[in-house]
Parts: sequence; C-alpha cells; structure tokens
Amino acid sequence: MDKPNIARNGRKRKHEILGTPIRVSGRIVGQVIPPNYVKDITNRHMLTTPPAIANDIQALTDAERAGAIYCVFTNINTGIVYTASIAEIFERGRHVNFGYGDQYALGLGHWTQSQAPGYATPTEEPEVKPLKYKSRVTKGAVFNGVQLPLFGGRR
Repeated sequence: MDKPNIARNGRKRKHEILGTPIRVSGRIVGQVIPPNYVKDITNRHMLTTPPAIANDIQALTDAERAGAIYCVFTNINTGIVYTASIAEIFERGRHVNFGYGDQYALGLGHWTQSQAPGYATPTEEPEVKPLKYKSRVTKGAVFNGVQLPLFGGRR
C-alpha cells in the first residue's frame, strides 16, 4: 500500500501520507490514521488570546467521516502533542472566523498535552568558532606613533 510521496503539483511532500488525506480548498491539511486525525502545526497556528487551537470545520467533519475519533496535533516547534476528541471540539469549541474559513477553537485547557517521542529540546549552545581572517597589512611595517591627518586638516 505504498502511496507516492509526490504532490499533485509535482513537488515532493513534506510528510508521507500513510492514511486518508484530509483536504481543505484542495490542499492536504492532515491525514486520518484511524482512530486519529493527525496534523503537524506550528506556533503560528495557535491562538494567543485566549490560548487555543483552531481547526477548520470542514476538515473536522471530513476526518470524522473518514473514521477519526481523536485529533492529534503535533507542534513541530516545541514537540508538544495535543490530543482531544472531535466530539469535544464540537461541544466545547468556539466558532471563529479570522478570514481563513469557519473554524472551531478549543482552549488549551481542554487538550491533553504530552511531549513527542524522540523530540530533543535544544539545551546546548552552538559552538562558536573563532573568526579566521588574513590581514592585508604589509609584513614588517612598524607604527612610529604619528598618525597622518585623514583629509590634510589642521596641524
């Protein structure tokens, strides 16, 4: 059951599609691997006031039709996995529309949060290497302590 890893536009996909793809306006936004609707999100997908995660209503209903019971969203910036049931999103979520279509936003307090397996938090500072450069100064030149005026100014 190998599915091609090439999108319709001929480019390589970011992730291999293992389940049923969920599309919104022709774009693949996630996939259903029963019983989960799986999606990768970034920090910019999260609402700040109030803290919540919003998802397209069409995507939720399509995922539910494809056999999903839970939404499992992985924040690729922090490695946190957010899990909630689709029924809870419809019951407790708020209807919002910020110009990206009709969405339901569920507050972060209603999501189960866990750390993604294999995600390493950046704890070490990157090693800083000394700058290597070549000087263009003539070898053997000695500074005599007198600096010449730049524009022939006063003496």
